[in-house]
Formats: sequence, structure tokens, C-alpha cells
Amino acid sequence: MANRYFIIFIILCVTPFAFDNAEAGTRDGIGQEQWGDVSSQTQLLETIRKGIAGKPMADFNEPEGFSFDPNCSAIAVTLFQTGNKPLRWIASKSTFKATLGRVVELLGKDARIKEFAVDNGGRCRILFEMITSQVLLDVNKLTDSKFCASRFEPGITGFKLVCKDKTNYYMPTDAVVQSHMTITQALNYFAERVGIGRKTNRISQRIEMLRAMQGRWYLTQSRAFVSWQDKATPLYRGYPAPVVCSRQNVLDMTRSSIKWLLDNMGSDGRFLYYYDGVRDSVIDHVHPDRDEENNYYNILRHGGGIIALLRMNEIEPDKKYISAAGRAVEYLVEQMREQDCNGQKAYYVFENQKAKLGGSGIGLTALLRYKQATGEKKFDKYIHGLANHVLSRICDDGEMIGYYIHPLHNGGKPIIEPNESQKRQLFSFYYPGEAMLGLALYDKLMKLDKTARDRVREQSRKALDFLVLKRPVKYKELFEPLPSDGWLMQAIEQWAEVKGFDRPEYLDFVFNDANAMINHMYTFKNSPYYDYLGTFYYHYGDHAYIDGARGEGLIGAYYLAEKMGHKDLADYYLANCKIVARSLVFSYNSPQSTYFYKQPHKAIGSFRFKLTRQWMRVDTVQHTACYYVRLLKAMGKTDAF
Repeated sequence: MANRYFIIFIILCVTPFAFDNAEAGTRDGIGQEQWGDVSSQTQLLETIRKGIAGKPMADFNEPEGFSFDPNCSAIAVTLFQTGNKPLRWIASKSTFKATLGRVVELLGKDARIKEFAVDNGGRCRILFEMITSQVLLDVNKLTDSKFCASRFEPGITGFKLVCKDKTNYYMPTDAVVQSHMTITQALNYFAERVGIGRKTNRISQRIEMLRAMQGRWYLTQSRAFVSWQDKATPLYRGYPAPVVCSRQNVLDMTRSSIKWLLDNMGSDGRFLYYYDGVRDSVIDHVHPDRDEENNYYNILRHGGGIIALLRMNEIEPDKKYISAAGRAVEYLVEQMREQDCNGQKAYYVFENQKAKLGGSGIGLTALLRYKQATGEKKFDKYIHGLANHVLSRICDDGEMIGYYIHPLHNGGKPIIEPNESQKRQLFSFYYPGEAMLGLALYDKLMKLDKTARDRVREQSRKALDFLVLKRPVKYKELFEPLPSDGWLMQAIEQWAEVKGFDRPEYLDFVFNDANAMINHMYTFKNSPYYDYLGTFYYHYGDHAYIDGARGEGLIGAYYLAEKMGHKDLADYYLANCKIVARSLVFSYNSPQSTYFYKQPHKAIGSFRFKLTRQWMRVDTVQHTACYYVRLLKAMGKTDAF
């Protein structure tokens, strides 16, 4: 049975072309009935499969819910099979039968058809997509920052260019299949499709030439479904629909995402840092010049992977999580260097020629979570050493210095007393929060003598005062309307258990950031698309930000409100956490959703960056899994999303 939030959202979805009153929740016509009976779609896919394979095609009609319009409709059929490049043909004729017949004929005659086991539904998946509407477009007014008739919404809208009696298409699902998210990416790809790509390698020139082409532009929308085993699966933005967010589904996805981490761990304890499902590549998009022998790795996200394994162990205790976390901890320790801090031994994490405050902070957090789960004392000297290092990075005024070593500062030597200009250049929103969470757990979980504990608390209080009261003033211009410091929210949640650290200004920081997140979240009232509910934006009109990290901050606010006895506030945050949980489901890579990946099995179980971006990274899995674990624990046994 669909849960109540899912049903309410179906009713309140709004269309990108009807925003006279966005706050009122204008409907977009997406109803449960659209994704109900798929028998006619399933039958059509079987007919298409037989036709492409050269077998007699049974008589066919438009599938239920589809309405072919000879003025605009075109049909695209794409074949996908593991290891192969997709094969697609598009056609537009006067009738549905003539159009589909032509597409099937073209596919059957294509020289590459022999690469596909068309008659094997388990190997060859078929995507059917039909343009259902179009509106004239001034391509120079194309936008992705506001909701209007000329908005490009990746995966929802496409392009049609009629030029010199030739029609070119960028189908709405192209954004998903090609991993596009921006207008630039879409237009660059479209420019290649129409032959401009051969004239210049400069993307800006390609797009300029494309916009200058004489012809009629249209913005199109479509409906689509894809084969899955012996049935048709309806798609929304290229993702299987409908999506029902239930406790069991969330638990299953969380478990599978942790399995993805485990299955892709190296023998040295490292996680698979990154995977691109479209390119079938582990080369990080931020570091495209690397190769697999010298691939980029990030120790902060490695530490987050450790924490995710241990979070999963909280709700499903299993030795495999502890064993894997232990291997990852060993790798973490190998990246540490020793230093002397005023006569005390200290350790800091050093990687990629940098010693980041966040690396040591999240390293401290990971080691303490491991100790909490196992009782293991083996790494205690590193725990104490990391704490000493983090404490040494707190200035007299409470500011925490983002880097201890940076190759572009102080000749790559330790940065001991940075000036104000250097502090600004070394600024990080996230590192202090990670460090403060580590110190909170250090105070909570380690046996410290009075002198040591007093030092930890005195320095931590000074740092929190700066972060909460002074940093927003000193670095005002760096703050965005959508808060992003989920780590600090979690840190204050932990510190609030200590007497004297439940100060109103600390609590208000968490609650105010949580409220701001909710105020910059697509909700039942203002979500323009079915899958926007629970995603974030900096400015209304932004493409959806799916964000498990902010979710972690929000669930931290829930737990803090619970601890402080603010039941109504806790209930409010928990309700919004459930909405965020639904949005993250759309970034999950299931067997059904990975139909266009070159090697689907490499991605199944992971979570992606964005709705249409087909990138996975260890932290997209880590943040979402940790968020889901904490949410499931907060919900208890209830299934009410």
C-alpha cells in the first residue's frame, strides 16, 4: 500500500509550465494511474522485440495512457546491453503504427543489431520513448534557473530542431543516458549530433554556432518505459516509477549501499573512491588527467566510509562490517604522521601533500566510532595524538585553521601562526565541524584525567564560540542562504550532552540551520516535479540538490531537539527528514534503474550525485547510508513515511 506522503505528493505535484501560483501547488497531471497497469506497454515491448529480431509482429496500438499527436510526436527505441554502446533509432510519421514500424525496421536493418541479443529479455533491454508535447522555443532564452516555459529540466524536457527540412532530436531521456545536468552539457551534445562537433573542439563555439542555426526550435516532453525481465517499467526522468518510500525499502537500500562499499574495497583497506556508470570509469571527474595507477583518493571520504560501516553495524551487527572497518582503519593510520605539540605526542593525517584539519578530525571520529563498536585499544595512541593535533589548531580567538600543511603555503611546511589573509585562504566550512565532532566523541568515549578533560572542553568551548558567534560575522560573504555544515550540527548534538555545552546559542545554531534547510527545500507546496520533493535549493528555481550530508545535519537537529525535550520541534524535524529520505531514493542505483550503464553490476547498490548525473563516489554512499541508519533508528518500528 502506498504511504500517505507518497499519495499526498502525487496530488500536489506542479508542472514547469504552470506557475501562476507555485505556492498553491499547481498540479502537473502525474497520478498513480499513470503507473498502474503496464500490460499494454509490456505487450508492445514484446512486439517490438519480435519485430527487431525479424519475427512477424502482432497487430499493435498505442499503449494505454499514450496519445500520439501527428503534429509533434516522434518515437525513439533504444537497445541496451552490458558492454555495448546503445543503439537507437528515431522516427516521426503520420500515425503511431507507421512511426513505430519505421523505427523497428531501421533497428532491424542496422549493421550493429547483431551485437544485441534482442530476443533475450534478460540481456537486451529496450527503452521506448515518445514525444507527447512540444512548445516553440527561443533557444537564446533557454534557462535552468527559473520555472518558466523556456526552462531546460534535464530528463524531463528535450529539444527538437527543424532545420532545412531535417529534424534533429535531443530526447528528454538523453540527459539521463548521457549523464547531463546543465544546458551547456546538453547543447554541446546536441551540437555534436547535428555535425557542429567536427568544426571546433571549443564547447562555447559549438553552442554559439548551434544557436545561430536557422531553424525552428521546440522544447519537448515525453513519456517512456523500459523493459525489465518480462515486463515494462514506467520511467520518470529516466528513473523507474513510481517510487514508494517505505521502511523496508530504505533498509534494503541502505544494506545494499554498504554491501557496495564492501564489495569494492581494495586489499589495502581503501574503498572504491569513484565510479562513472556511463563511461564505465573510476577516474574522478575532478581529476580527469589521472590514470588508474595514480588515481585520486581522498582520506576524508575514506574516514566517512569507515563511519558508514560502523553505522550499519548499529542496526544490523555483523562481523563483516567490523572486519572491513578494521582494514580501513589500518589504511587510515598508515597516512598519519607524528609531531610534537608542546611536549605532547600528536598525530595528523597527511595525504596528497596536505594535512587538512578535516582529515584529522574525521580520522579521529572514525577511530572513536571503531573503538565504540569494538572496545579495541590498539589505536588509542592515535586517538590521543589526533586529539592533541586538533586542539593545537585552535587559535586564541577560537578560530580553527583549515590546514596544517598545504603545498601552496609556507613552502609546504607546517603552518603555525597564519596571518588573517592566510586564514581566509585556508578557510573551510566543513573541516571545523568534522574536528569538533571528533573532539566531542573524544570527550565522551575516552578516559581522561581532569587536566586533559578540562583542556579539551576549554578549547572546544572557545572553538564553538567562534564558529557559532564570530565566524558568521567575520566571513559573512562566504555564507550562502542554504546552510551546508551538517558536521558541525552533529558535533553540537554530541557536545550538548555535556553540562555547559547546552548553551542556547549553540542549540540555536543547529535549529536555525535546520530551519533554513527546510526553508530551502522543495516541499509539497512548491515542488515543480515529482522527484523534487525533499531536495534542496540555494535559490528557488535551482535544479534539485539531492543531499544526504545535509540530511545528516537535519537528523542531528532532530536528535538534539529530542535530547533537549523539545518534542514538537523534534516531530517537525523528523517529518521533514522523512521527506528528504524520499528524495534520496531517486539517486539509488537498482537493477531496474541501471539499464543504460555499460556495466550495471558495478553500480548496483550505490547512490549517485544527482538526479541525472551518473557519478557515484564513496561519500555519496556514506552520507546517505549514515542518514538512513539514523533515520531508521529515530523512527523505531514505525513504517510511516
